[in-house]
Amino acid sequence: MSIANNHSNESESIHLGQEFSLALIMFHQSVAEKVGLNLTDYKVLGIIPFEGVTAGQIASITGLSTGMVTTVVDRLEKKDFVFRERDTDDRRKVIIKANFEKLGSELGPFFQSFGYEMGKVVSHYSLEETKVINDYIRKSIEVFKKETEKIRQK
Repeated sequence: MSIANNHSNESESIHLGQEFSLALIMFHQSVAEKVGLNLTDYKVLGIIPFEGVTAGQIASITGLSTGMVTTVVDRLEKKDFVFRERDTDDRRKVIIKANFEKLGSELGPFFQSFGYEMGKVVSHYSLEETKVINDYIRKSIEVFKKETEKIRQK
């Protein structure tokens, strides 16, 4: 491959990456607005696992201050998207849990359609191509995490 072709491929990849990022953000922004959430609250909601999470864990994952996490959780709780539960082993610890019934009814229709459409896209790739795509995504996630950590440490 010539240097010119390699540069052209890199430029296209950068451009496509920017378009992908914007489309992803706009999709999530639109879903958040439809269910009455701002993007930060919506994305925090998306990181709460089935077993729940502490405010400190949310702060660590997102980089938000613990005070901001409390504000976000308060807003989500007010809209019945989450609830607080005392840890059975340590009563001082509060676990934040998602209201999956509400999530299913409010967010489910958007992601059902999205999943169906993405399934159609993925079905056009072979198993080997899918492995390459997944490898690229995994490595990209690691780059995002490392670069985010660098920014937070400055």
